[in-house]
Amino acid sequence: MKPVLRNLEMTVLGLGFLGLAWGKNKLNGYTTPNGVAKSDPEGQIAYLLDIFAALRRFMPPGFDLRGRDVLELSPGASRGNGVLFLALGARSYHAIDVFDLAGGEDPGFYGRLLDRFPEGRAADRARARAFAGTSGLREFGYAVGRDFDIPRLADGRMFDLIVSCAAFEHYDDPASAIAAMTQVARPGCEAVHIIDLQTHSRWIRERDPNNIYRYPEPLYRLFAFPGQPNRQRPTDYVRSCKAAGWSDVRFVPSRRIDPALRETSLRGLAAPFAGQADMAILDGALTAHYPGKAGGAGLSP
Repeated sequence: MKPVLRNLEMTVLGLGFLGLAWGKNKLNGYTTPNGVAKSDPEGQIAYLLDIFAALRRFMPPGFDLRGRDVLELSPGASRGNGVLFLALGARSYHAIDVFDLAGGEDPGFYGRLLDRFPEGRAADRARARAFAGTSGLREFGYAVGRDFDIPRLADGRMFDLIVSCAAFEHYDDPASAIAAMTQVARPGCEAVHIIDLQTHSRWIRERDPNNIYRYPEPLYRLFAFPGQPNRQRPTDYVRSCKAAGWSDVRFVPSRRIDPALRETSLRGLAAPFAGQADMAILDGALTAHYPGKAGGAGLSP
């Protein structure tokens, strides 16, 4: 098929998927943060272990979790990452979200997750099990608010590590989220945010990963719903972090468009995406350091 005809086909099909996503959200709301159902605990465990490994891979070399206070933004359906952070010696873990998707999670699931994660000292692993099995502990916190007011939901806590996975691409105003995140960062805080930049609808993302970038802003926003990908690119996230006062800001690509799809995926994009140097990046990690000497460990009052 000629490139022009293929681009036209993908544009028309993409509009159909945008409409389907909009309609699904109107009917069901936001209920599935990833493709693994809660009824599939083994799948959930494999997914969490993979995500946790990715977060650790992008942390600074030699970063020691022991005694650290960790914040996770938008953990989705599980606080499993928090249990793993605690198993590696983190002093506390707190998660905040817009939707209460992890509420009521079975504490027994955390035990099964730890059974599949052999790392960490025995005392830290026992502490992680105890905290995960006790509701309402400040050391294993969870707060939900539709306004996503990060300082308010942090409830006076300050953090040494702030992480997220597949969250920032769903924020309507990532720059404001980064500015709010900065208010709860201790001097010396590290940030690791894994960001998925590609089309999210499963069928078309395999055939046209840049599909969401084919549409002018007014047309794309015609199908807007909470959590719709915001279409920000790596340079946008880096700029927002620097503006908020973070240093050593980088976006490290994890995957790029398959060479067989690259030429067609970079054709026919709407302004301002056409010609951008980073349009072949599918996902990666935004990492940054908050300037200042890291403080002593301790759970903020």
